[in-house]
Amino acid sequence: MIQVTEETRAGWCIVGVRGRVDAESADELESSLRRAIDANTKVAANFAAVEYVSSAGLRAVIQAARAAQGKNVEFAICSMTAHVKKVFDMSGLHQILHIQGELPC
Repeated sequence: MIQVTEETRAGWCIVGVRGRVDAESADELESSLRRAIDANTKVAANFAAVEYVSSAGLRAVIQAARAAQGKNVEFAICSMTAHVKKVFDMSGLHQILHIQGELPC
């Protein structure tokens, strides 16, 4: 289960994600990110409170990143915990996604 929040700061739409991003919650995450991408030119997903991410969660992030690229929206994943960052690194996604240590704004 995840909790998703949205706020705007310095021209960025910050999508805050809390909880476990797994098969049960991946669709909700993808939908939330796509809504933010449809309505903004800069979107950052704040993963500071994400405890766990599965392959379904990775797929949701990839789909959102593709949607952002197609709409010419700047998209970043930010503030990952060490455990979650390791999953992104092991999957090779750190090479194709814009991952930042901290929020860009």
